[in-house]
Amino acid sequence: MKTTAPYYPELSDAQISDSIAPLAQFDAQTLEFFRGIEIPRAAVSRSAATRDAVTQWCAAPERYPFQKIIRNAAASLADPDPTAPFAPLFADPPDLLRQLLERAEARLRAVYTRPLVVAVNHARRHGRLVGADPALRYRYFVDQSVRGSFEELSGLSFPVLRDVTRVVLAYEAHNFRELCLRLAADRDAIAATFGIDAEDQVVSCGFADGDAHHHGRSVSVLEFRSGRKLAYKPRDVSCEAAYAVIAREANDWLGTSLVAAKVLERAGYGYVEYVAAEDVSDISARFMAASGELAAVMYLLNAQDMHLENVVATRRGPVPIDLETILQPVRLHLGTPEETPDNAHHRIAQSVYGIGILPLLMAGRDEDSGYVDLGFLGEQGSGESPFKSLQFDAPFTDQVRLTLSKQAAEERQTVVGTLSQDEVHALGEGMAAGFVRVCRAVLSDKGRWTALVRKAAAGVRVRYLHNPTMLYTQTLRTASSARAMSDPASYLAALKRVAIVSEPSARAIVRSELRQLAGRDIPYFTVAATDVALTDGEGTEVEAALPTSPLDLAAAKVAALTEFEVGEQLRLIHSAFSCRFPDNHLTSADDFDAPLPGATAGGRPTGTPGDTLAGVVTRLCDTMVASALPDRFADLPHTWIGPLASAQSNRPWPPAVLGYDLYTGRVGPALALAAAGRVLDHPAYRGLATQIFSAIAEGLSDPLPDLPPETSDTRQTAPYSAYTGSAGMLFALAAAGRLLGQPDWVRAAQLAVPDVLDLVAAGPAADRPLDMISGLAGVLSCVTAIGGPNAGESAATLTAMLTDALRPDAHHPVLDQSGFGHGVSGVIHALSRAYPRLPEQQRKGVEATLSRLLDRLWNFYDPAEDDWHSNMAAPGSFSTGWCHGSAGIALALTTYTAMTGDESVERMRKVAVGNLVHRGFGRNLTWCHGDLGNHDILSTVASTEDSLHTAVADVERTWLRPEVFTRKAGDTRSRYAHTNSLLVGTAGMVIHLVNRLDPSARLSPVELSTEGR
Repeated sequence: MKTTAPYYPELSDAQISDSIAPLAQFDAQTLEFFRGIEIPRAAVSRSAATRDAVTQWCAAPERYPFQKIIRNAAASLADPDPTAPFAPLFADPPDLLRQLLERAEARLRAVYTRPLVVAVNHARRHGRLVGADPALRYRYFVDQSVRGSFEELSGLSFPVLRDVTRVVLAYEAHNFRELCLRLAADRDAIAATFGIDAEDQVVSCGFADGDAHHHGRSVSVLEFRSGRKLAYKPRDVSCEAAYAVIAREANDWLGTSLVAAKVLERAGYGYVEYVAAEDVSDISARFMAASGELAAVMYLLNAQDMHLENVVATRRGPVPIDLETILQPVRLHLGTPEETPDNAHHRIAQSVYGIGILPLLMAGRDEDSGYVDLGFLGEQGSGESPFKSLQFDAPFTDQVRLTLSKQAAEERQTVVGTLSQDEVHALGEGMAAGFVRVCRAVLSDKGRWTALVRKAAAGVRVRYLHNPTMLYTQTLRTASSARAMSDPASYLAALKRVAIVSEPSARAIVRSELRQLAGRDIPYFTVAATDVALTDGEGTEVEAALPTSPLDLAAAKVAALTEFEVGEQLRLIHSAFSCRFPDNHLTSADDFDAPLPGATAGGRPTGTPGDTLAGVVTRLCDTMVASALPDRFADLPHTWIGPLASAQSNRPWPPAVLGYDLYTGRVGPALALAAAGRVLDHPAYRGLATQIFSAIAEGLSDPLPDLPPETSDTRQTAPYSAYTGSAGMLFALAAAGRLLGQPDWVRAAQLAVPDVLDLVAAGPAADRPLDMISGLAGVLSCVTAIGGPNAGESAATLTAMLTDALRPDAHHPVLDQSGFGHGVSGVIHALSRAYPRLPEQQRKGVEATLSRLLDRLWNFYDPAEDDWHSNMAAPGSFSTGWCHGSAGIALALTTYTAMTGDESVERMRKVAVGNLVHRGFGRNLTWCHGDLGNHDILSTVASTEDSLHTAVADVERTWLRPEVFTRKAGDTRSRYAHTNSLLVGTAGMVIHLVNRLDPSARLSPVELSTEGR
C-alpha cells in the first residue's frame, strides 16, 4: 500500500496519529456505496436517430485536451435514452439529451483530466504511441482510447476513476429521471403558482455547473417554450417559503420594501420564481436603501452566503433567491480546548459583513496580490485572482502538462456600476440609513419581531454550513489526482484532509463528510429550525447535535441587540464603502465650521472647541474596551473585529478578526490602552491591555503544543517583520511591559528574540527584504528597542546580514526608494541607531555601508525641487509622508548625525526638515502616510533644536487640536475612522495624544522606540 503521509504536509506525525489515523474505522463505510451502484436503465431503447446524435456529439472537434475520451465515457448515459420516457415534457428531446450529456461531461472532466495527463505521458515514455510528432502521438492516444481503454493503452490502472465514473453517471441518470417525474406531477401546481401553462414544454433544463449535493443533485433553471423560466431546487425550500412570509409581514409592520421570490414548496424539493437581473443604476439611491433594509433583516435572521450569486438586483429591489442558509447556527466545536462562547469569530460570521451582501473581498496573502469581490454589492476585482486553477501546458500533444496558476480576476456584474468616490460614499450612507431604520424599529419591539420569526420559521429546515464550500472543493481537487484515482487508500487519504479543519468537531460529522465527498458531493447538512440534531441531505441523522437551535440562537441575538451593537454594524457598512479610498484631506481647526460630508460614525459627536486631549483619549479608549471580544479559546488574548488595513494605500481593507501584527493587529489597540491606562490611571484600560499582553507572554513562555491549524494561537510561527510579523508583536509586548510595570512581559519578549532570528535565517538570504516595514531594518530596530540578554548578539547578526546584502557589488530593491518605510532612509536610521550597541570590530563595516547609503540617497535629490524623489522608477514623484518622503529622510539624517557627528549632511538634513515643516501636514490623522508620524518626527528633531518648538506648536494648534480628532474619528467617509489600527486608525490617535499628554511615556511606532522625551 502506498504511503499517505504526503497528503498532510502541514501535520506532524503526532497530529496525523491523533486526527487522521482514527478515521480508518470509516474506510469501509466510505467506499461502501461504490459497490452495487449501476446506472438505472430506462424502459425505452435508444433510437437510431439518438445513436447518430450521440455519435456525432462524441466525434465533435475537441475544445480542450482529452474531450473526446471524456465524452465517450459520458455517452454511456444515453444508452438507453433517458429522455425517451418523458418526451412529451420537452420541445426538443434530442437537445435535452445533449444538455444532460454535457452536464455529465463537465462532472467527469473534473476527475478524468489529471489521470489522462499522466497516462499520455507514461505511454509516450514507454513507446506505446505512434506518430511522427507530439501532436500526432496525442491524436493516436485519443483515438485508441476511444476505441478501447486509455488504461490499457498506457499500461496504468485507475480503479477509483472507474468507480467514480459509475457513481457520477448513476447519479445523473437518477436525478434526471427524478426531475422529470416531479415536473410531470407538478405542472398544474406550477401553473397556479407561477402562471406557466401546463402545456408549455421545456426547451432547456439549464443544468448548472454548480455544486452537487446529496447524490449529485444541483439546481436547474428550467426554460419553457414561452420564454418563461423557473428554478427547480432538489432540496427543501422551506427557508424560501418562510422568508416570503417574513418579508410580507415586515413590510406591513415596518414599511420596508422587501421583495421575496414566489415559492412552490414540495416534500423535500420545490420551485422558486426565476428572477432576472435588471439595471438599477438610475435608481441607485432607492436601491441601496432597500439593500440596507434587506441587510438588516438578514442580520437579524443570522443569514449567511447572501453573495453575488444568491441575491439578484431588480427594479423592485434586491431579491434573495437562495435562502437555505438563513438562521445559520454557530459552527459546532467539540473537544478540547473548548471554544469561548460568543467569541470574535462567531461575531464576525453573524455580523452584517458575514451575510455576504456587502463587498466581500477575497485577496491573496501578499501585499501586491490581486483580489476578487464576491459580495452582492461588490465591485470588479483587481489584478490576479487569489484562486488558482489548472492550466494546460503543451495542450493537444503527448507532452501535455498541468500547472496550477493564478488568472486575472474575472469580470463580474456590479449592481451600481463605476462611480466616483463621493457617489460610492453616498451609496454607503443610503444603505446604512435603511439598515439602521429597520434595526431601531426592531429594538423598539423585540418581542414582536421574535414572535414573527418563530411563527414563520417553525417548520423550516436550515442548511448548516460546517465548512466553506471552497474547502470542500479543494479537497475534491486533491482527490482528483492520478494517484488518488489509481489507489483507494490514496483516495481516502486525500479525502481525509477535510478532518484537518473538522478535527474539533464531532467525529460523526467527519464520517458523513468523507462519505459524501467520496461520491463527489459537496457535503450537505441540515437541521430543523426548532431542533439541534443534524442530518445529511437525505435526512439521515448524523449523530451530532448543536448546542442551540437555530431559532433560539436568532432570538437570543435580537434579545441582546443594543444601540451600540447596531453602531458596530454600521461601522462595518461604512467601512465597506470607504475602505478603497485614502482620506488625505484633513480639515484644520481654523476651518472647523465646515460640515462633514457624511454622517457620523455610530452617532458620535463631531467635536467641539471644548474638547481636551484627555477627553478624546477617553472616548476612543472607551469604544475600544466596549468593542473588544474574546478570541476562539479562553487562553488567547482578546481581540477586535475590524478592517485589515494595508500599507498599500489603494488596497481594499476587508474586515476580519484582528491578528497579532503591529500594523493593524490587536497588539496596536492593546498598546494604546496600556499607554492610556498608565497616563490616565484608568483601570479598565489597564485591565484589558493586561489580559491581552499577559496571554501573549504566557503563550511565548509555554511550550508549543501539538495542535492542528484550526486551533492555532499566538505561539504559531509568523512572518518576522516589524510591522506585519513577530518582531513587531514582541516590540509591543516589551513596550507595554515597560509602560505598565510588568517585567515578566519584557522578559518574555526578550527571550523570544532568538526565535525571530531563527525565522529570518530560515529563508534564503537573497529573498530577505531589507526595509523597515517588512524587512531586516525593521527587525533590527525592534530588537534594539526590546533589549535584553539576546539583543546584542541578535543586533550584530542582523547588522551583518544588512551590510552583506548592501555590499558594493550588490543591488537590492531597497536602494530603489528613498523613503523611510521601504527605502534607503529606513536602513540608515536602523543602522545608525544600532551602531553604539555593536561590537567594535563590526562598526567599520557599518560606517562603510552608511557612507554608500548616503551617497545613494543623494542620487534621489532634485535641486530644482529641493526635495528627494520617492522612487527611482518614477522620477518626479515627491511625497510628504515619512514612509516615502522628506519626513523620513529628516529622521534618518538626524539619527545619523547624532551617531557620527558628521556635519557634512547638515545642510541636506535641514532641507528635509524644512520640507517636513512646510509640506508635511494637512493630510490625515494616521502614523503611516499621515500627520501623526510626521509630528512624531518633527517632535524628535525639535527635542535637540529649540528653533523648531514653534513649528511643533503651530502644527498642533492648526491640524492636531482635540476637536479635529473627535471630528475625524466620527467621519463615516474616512476609512481611518473604522479601524483600531495602530498605524492608520484610532489606536494610533490614542498613542499620539498620550505622547502629548505625557512626553516621558513617549512611544514611537515610526522609530519603533519607547524612549520618552
